[in-house]
Amino acid sequence: MLDWFAKRNASPMAEAFTTEFPMVATGQAGFLSGTMVATATGWRPVEALSIGDEVLTFDHGMRPIKSITRRTLVLGDTACAQEMAPIYIPRDALGNRNPMWVKPEQGILLEHDLLEDSLGDPFAVVPACALEGYRGIARAPQQVTMQTVVLTFDEDEVLYIEAGVLAYCPADHDLMHYCVTAASEELYTILSAAEARELVIDMITEDSFWTQGAVAGSGGTGEPQYTTFA
Repeated sequence: MLDWFAKRNASPMAEAFTTEFPMVATGQAGFLSGTMVATATGWRPVEALSIGDEVLTFDHGMRPIKSITRRTLVLGDTACAQEMAPIYIPRDALGNRNPMWVKPEQGILLEHDLLEDSLGDPFAVVPACALEGYRGIARAPQQVTMQTVVLTFDEDEVLYIEAGVLAYCPADHDLMHYCVTAASEELYTILSAAEARELVIDMITEDSFWTQGAVAGSGGTGEPQYTTFA
């Protein structure tokens, strides 16, 4: 458990950013059709990719796709279906050049000082559902049919999608992998849904703090001024 999460109660802003939807853990989500992926031949929609195509990864350069699974998910108006509704990420919220949608369990690799302070590493993977409320990110419940494409590789990878978003793609591991691989040997830190939500609430709090400080520091003139925060 992360120190900032374990050693204090939830952020005082937590109640203001509660969500009616339950959190889910990071899983093998798959990308919605239309999602642009960085490949050896430029940006391509995920549904146009084939086994063997090379895509750009965060840690290993170009890597070939090992397998592709296509799934169709029909969302109705039931409570269960609404819980699995996609997460809407506005343009530039996470460095994405266009608005985009991801599944709630899609892992997103975040970089933040809070992580470095606690883990000694500024990067960690969080489920997309935990990002609700951060920079306009929101659940987008609707009655739709979603086409998803699951990409897998020989090992866990993080891909570049939509220009700046880092998306986690876990490999297909059998139980033996988890028995012989220590947590310290895993390349990526995967936060639980609770840890991820607390991190995001702190990120929202920090954004709000600096935004209010910038407004206060302008002195109403539009020009930034030095401000001392208690």
